[in-house]
Amino acid sequence: MPRIIAVIFVLILTSNVCFGSEGDDQTHSFFKVYTSLCLENILNLEVFRQKMKLMPKLPPEQAAMFLAGYPGDAWPIPDKNGKFVLILPIGKSFCAVHARKASTETAIKFFTELFATPPAPITAKQVKNEQAQTDLNGKIQTISYELSLPKTARKMLLTLTTASSELAQIQVFGSVSMIGQ
Repeated sequence: MPRIIAVIFVLILTSNVCFGSEGDDQTHSFFKVYTSLCLENILNLEVFRQKMKLMPKLPPEQAAMFLAGYPGDAWPIPDKNGKFVLILPIGKSFCAVHARKASTETAIKFFTELFATPPAPITAKQVKNEQAQTDLNGKIQTISYELSLPKTARKMLLTLTTASSELAQIQVFGSVSMIGQ
């Protein structure tokens, strides 16, 4: 699994996705936060949680909004291009980042380019690509990929959910979890 993470970082660094608008800058910052915090630390979340204890976290009533009913912690992640929140539920192999505003089209394009066709021997399997129309958030799209290495039971599940409405409280949500044994 560490090899998958290393390859993902190389893919991000060599990606040719162009970021031009303010929304694209926010999307670029989102992926920087997503990869450097969640992807880099998914295999050692408890060590990461201990490091994050040094950072100011959201009060429990605000964190609850991001944790969707799970116990855990949420941290605001300062960035000049946007407002981001990192969540780490307790007892789960799960890490996620929320972005208040970002280009949903660019996020989907970048996510798909990064994870749909990783280099061998890593394999990717798309396990979800669903769209729904909601009154509050407009069009919502969720895309998930499982990344794995040959002869390993554990897989990395990467998920991106976007909400197109300018009024959506969260426009981009990315998560990483380890699944399998």
